[in-house]
Amino acid sequence: MKVFRILIALLLLTVTTNGQTKEELQKQKVLLQDQIDLANTLLEQTKSNRESSINQLQTLNQKIEARERLIKTMNGQIRRIDLDIRTKEKEIVQLEVRIDSLKSDYAKLIELAQRNLQPADQLMFILSSTSFTQALKRIQYFKDMTSYREQQVNQIHDAQIELAEEKEALIARKQEKLTVQESQEREKNQLLVDAQKQEETVTSLKNKEGELKNDIQKKQREAEQLEKQIKRIIAEELRKARLRAERNNLEKEAEELGLVKGKDFNPRTSNKVLKKLIDKARKGKGLEERDEGPSYAMTPESRALANNFASNKGALPWPVERGLITGKFGKHPHPVVKGIIVDNPHIEISTEQGAIVRATFEGEVSSVVPIPGANVMVLIRHGNYFTVYSNLIGVQVKSGDLISLKQPIGTAFTDEEGKTMVQFGIWKDANIQDPGPWLSK
Repeated sequence: MKVFRILIALLLLTVTTNGQTKEELQKQKVLLQDQIDLANTLLEQTKSNRESSINQLQTLNQKIEARERLIKTMNGQIRRIDLDIRTKEKEIVQLEVRIDSLKSDYAKLIELAQRNLQPADQLMFILSSTSFTQALKRIQYFKDMTSYREQQVNQIHDAQIELAEEKEALIARKQEKLTVQESQEREKNQLLVDAQKQEETVTSLKNKEGELKNDIQKKQREAEQLEKQIKRIIAEELRKARLRAERNNLEKEAEELGLVKGKDFNPRTSNKVLKKLIDKARKGKGLEERDEGPSYAMTPESRALANNFASNKGALPWPVERGLITGKFGKHPHPVVKGIIVDNPHIEISTEQGAIVRATFEGEVSSVVPIPGANVMVLIRHGNYFTVYSNLIGVQVKSGDLISLKQPIGTAFTDEEGKTMVQFGIWKDANIQDPGPWLSK
């Protein structure tokens, strides 16, 4: 059934339109090929385990998806080349017509010169002038005619060179089309092989449904525990952020009223005492008592960082240099066990053994905590946004550290099956975000 679906997909891929430029198609082709190569590497690293695993199936799924997109990209390349070929053929026809026209005009000029104005005739024509001025004009006429014929010869020569170059370019584009078509055919054949392997893996896994259900339940409990832990940490971070914002607003108001930091108050002065000082200063200036309205949730610095983070949606670097999303975010059907809905608060990125996990944005480390089933989790704050990195070992950062973009924070853990994976999540305040749309494509 899976193989039949792939055959239908191959038929659809041949008619899909694509308006991308040649450079965009080539860039996408390179990226997709890298994803396929990475999938092959990951499958090779888990090959020692003879039993089929969910991770192998997820990696195969990503490999098939990347290969389908690669075939589609190649189809776009072929259409782009066909367009270039048609354009070249039109240009060649136009050049041939232009050369024929130039040659025809030149032949007429030569015929006219030979029939009417032999050298002796030209001399007599000049000598028969009625004045010196007329003689000069007739001499200039013959010079202009000679120059015009030379220009015609040069134009014919240049057009012939351009025609030869266009024909060479046409041959090159036709050869390029043939090369892409051959590569595409190989990818189609390999796609059918991958689909067959996918079907065999699914069949093998269905025979272990009971074991899979237990594994799913265990992982779901771990995911729920991870989510609760993150929520607790973020709630505490938001509480601290509100306190920082309240303190920032009080100190700003105090300074606007003329109170001097370090003299009238200092960092050890409690908010309660600082409020009394502010009320006294307001009263001394004849102002009403301060309004105890809600304070801002963030300091100006935190708000600027959050805005910068939000403006980079769709452009955040991946937490690993090379990776495949093998675990989807949110609720989705299990790939093998029917009736089971998986709910992930993050995405799972499979990567190479020993892969360094890096920060996707600058910020401050909120927490570094061990999580059962997820090794170590690192939570980085970016204003009121948080990025979560779990299933780490060899963590290189600690709570309170200021982090720069792409700074290494740890290493992705490799399990006994040879699977290397990092869990990556994004939160805004206490709300989970789908990390997929945030990462660069």
